[in-house]
Amino acid sequence: MAEEVEVEIIEEKHISNVEAYRILKEAIEKIKEYEGSVPPFLVKTLTYLSKSSKLTPEEAESLKNTLLKYGLKEETAIMIVNICPQTLDELRTLLELEEKYIDTETAEEILKMVKSYCREE
Repeated sequence: MAEEVEVEIIEEKHISNVEAYRILKEAIEKIKEYEGSVPPFLVKTLTYLSKSSKLTPEEAESLKNTLLKYGLKEETAIMIVNICPQTLDELRTLLELEEKYIDTETAEEILKMVKSYCREE
């Protein structure tokens, strides 16, 4: 069994699933290099992130930055990137995180832009 290691938190920030996948993949490679094997829960998490990521890292970053230009909170933008809503109702649910009202015209514009980035399942 692996020895417990103390970890110091250096930075905390919201990240998308695709960014979490990239970071975890790098961590798993280092763990393999030093320990030879990887805990199963890390492999399962990596598999989940791989299957749930609907964008490339570049697309996710670009979409997030575009959403931020609408004045959305970063966590709202990341949730939209992670979920890639396909209907106005789905988008409205995510916009509940905002402390301001997003009018229907703006929401439809956001949805159209999200659909242009997100690949079909």
